[in-house]
Amino acid sequence: MKSLFTLCLLASAALTGTAMAQTPAPAAAGSDCITLSSDQQLVRKGADRSILLRNGSDHYIVHFASSCSSAGFSKKLDFVTRGNEGQLCGGRASKLRTDSASCDVTTLEPITAEAFATRARR
Repeated sequence: MKSLFTLCLLASAALTGTAMAQTPAPAAAGSDCITLSSDQQLVRKGADRSILLRNGSDHYIVHFASSCSSAGFSKKLDFVTRGNEGQLCGGRASKLRTDSASCDVTTLEPITAEAFATRARR
């Protein structure tokens, strides 16, 4: 009976570990960074305090420190991270550069592909 209990306990722990491994961790809390892919999509709808980013198969809401209204109408948008080219970092380490301004990135909020699609349609 003890061995059956131990076996059930081990199986439960293994399943919990698998479930936790599949849960995405916050991508850029503080100054953590993600590597930018050449396969990107930026959605500017409501781009005053945040924009949507699809980076390869990952999806994020990129939050700004303050209003970034130029992101909504700028012809060109680029992420710039001094000292970490090709990276996008939270904690104001990265900026979104627009035609007329730059906006500090505070956090990257991971979202699902479904949430990205829903928000992009709004």
